[in-house]
Amino acid sequence: MANTENSVDAKSIKTLETKNLLHGSKSMDSGISLDISYKMDYPQMGLCIIINNKNFDKNTGMACRSGTDVDAANLRETFTNLKYEVRNKNDLTREEILELMHSVSKEDHSKRSSFICVLLSHGEEGIIFGTNGPVDLKKLTSFFRGDYCRSLIGKPKLFIIQVTILGEIRRMDPGLSSHFVQR
Repeated sequence: MANTENSVDAKSIKTLETKNLLHGSKSMDSGISLDISYKMDYPQMGLCIIINNKNFDKNTGMACRSGTDVDAANLRETFTNLKYEVRNKNDLTREEILELMHSVSKEDHSKRSSFICVLLSHGEEGIIFGTNGPVDLKKLTSFFRGDYCRSLIGKPKLFIIQVTILGEIRRMDPGLSSHFVQR
């Protein structure tokens, strides 16, 4: 398979087509047999990084993200219960986010089954905001490509992104009404 931007460390679609496999349930009722799966029996389940940006520099014009600490705590508990090593990082600038992702991608993941990164912040299409400005999501995920992070080749890398989009209605704490977020 060609070493292109979108194919590095991706499972081959051609292989899936030749075997005539479909994405779906592995249950006996579905009649679908999926014999391609990730090996998940490494000594450690994996690393989960949670970046929780709540407070933003005044010059960005972005509001505080109320309720995000509850989400971060729930995610921490969930992934800890799933046996992940969880690292929470709060209110990171765009430079700190890039530095963190670069640093984590250079770690030895050979004893880990997978990698998860959760981003809680303001955002737009293809962009997540550090506390002082935007970061391109493609740049963040590129640190974990097979040609850059060799110890995660062939392992699942999940990026969970929850953002408040400026100008759209967002959910507040349970029981409170929604409102528009403005710059």
